[in-house]
Amino acid sequence: MSDILEIKSPQQVIEEESSRWSHFFLVACLAMCCGFLGWAWIGKLDIVSMADGRVVPSSKVKDIQHLEGGIVGEILVREGTEVTADQPLLILEGTANEANVKEIEMRIVALRVDIARLQAMLDDLAKPVFPEELVKSHGRLIEQAAELFGLQLTKFKSDQAGREETVNQRREEVNALETRIANNQISLELLRKQIGISEELLKDQLATEYKHLSLLREEAGLKTRLDEDRSMLRKGLSQLEEAEESLRWIRLSFREKVGEELKLARQELGEFGERLKKFKDSQRRTVIRSPVAGIVKTLYVNTVGGVVAAGQIVLSIVPTDDTLVVEARLPVQDIGYVQEGQEAVVKLASHDSRRFGTLKGIVVGVSPDAVTTSDGRTFYPVRIKTERDHFAWRDARYQLVPGMQLLAYIHTGKRTVLEYLLDPYVDSMGQALQER
Repeated sequence: MSDILEIKSPQQVIEEESSRWSHFFLVACLAMCCGFLGWAWIGKLDIVSMADGRVVPSSKVKDIQHLEGGIVGEILVREGTEVTADQPLLILEGTANEANVKEIEMRIVALRVDIARLQAMLDDLAKPVFPEELVKSHGRLIEQAAELFGLQLTKFKSDQAGREETVNQRREEVNALETRIANNQISLELLRKQIGISEELLKDQLATEYKHLSLLREEAGLKTRLDEDRSMLRKGLSQLEEAEESLRWIRLSFREKVGEELKLARQELGEFGERLKKFKDSQRRTVIRSPVAGIVKTLYVNTVGGVVAAGQIVLSIVPTDDTLVVEARLPVQDIGYVQEGQEAVVKLASHDSRRFGTLKGIVVGVSPDAVTTSDGRTFYPVRIKTERDHFAWRDARYQLVPGMQLLAYIHTGKRTVLEYLLDPYVDSMGQALQER
């Protein structure tokens, strides 16, 4: 039996070929759909919150103020100038302070001289002992103080000598009265004995009555003189006591007066010392110095001769030895997803940022309060610490500096591609069957 060959028509061949390609295309589409679904099920996408920001020092910019204010005498720096710690930045005119300091210093010198002079008087010294440095630097003032000491001491001694002379005079008068009274008392006793004898003789008619009366008259006169002398003695003793009291008073009043002047001088010396310290502090503050090493960010005073108000911020400095961080402005709607410890990626906010790559960082702070700008934009400040302080591209380095504008991408989680595609529909379906 011979084989019978089936001869197909061209139309049948075309249909079979088309069917085979259709089957292949269907299988390929099914394979691609299964592959895409598998990738969408397994593949992960990063969830990030994007925020613009800038580089700032971790301890903030140092604002430099002046306590008293004044008139600008000299400006030593400009914006962008790099300065060291304690470097002079700006000098205020200190003419008034200098005059006050000199005036107070002269007053203090005068008080120290007065204290030495008064202390010498109080200690009954022949001459005052002045500080050696004042003798060398203020010879004329020392001479005047020594001359005044001599005049005051001479006047005191003169007054004291006058009172002492009065005391001596009163004492001599008292002594004379006491001597006279004693003598008259003896005379009176003798006279009384004589009268007694005369009375006996008169009884025996050996003496005349006239002579006896003469003795009695003499006795009466002597008694009268004794009474007068005793009265004068009491008066003399009183005058002597007054003279001695006057002498004691002049000595005491002199010491009290000198002591009071010494007390006031020491009190004034302490007060002027405090005032001098205050004015010297103010004079020292006429030179405004940098508290830290850094870069002058903003100079608020630009005119020599301009007025600086008390407490006014004169300039601000960004510390160079401080750690720099990125302060990002996180949109309000993303605050619930960002927390400390999350990773972030930072890049330059410029059209050629891809040339310098990115910096990895970590969120180190999230502000609990929102901030609203003058244009009405509200955001939460977030701080990101980068692993390096520069961008690098080939051999070039782009150093982070305060004020540099950056973009931050904060990694808040992951989700699959399928979740990314289906979440909008799931969310809409969750709200579809709700009615207000």
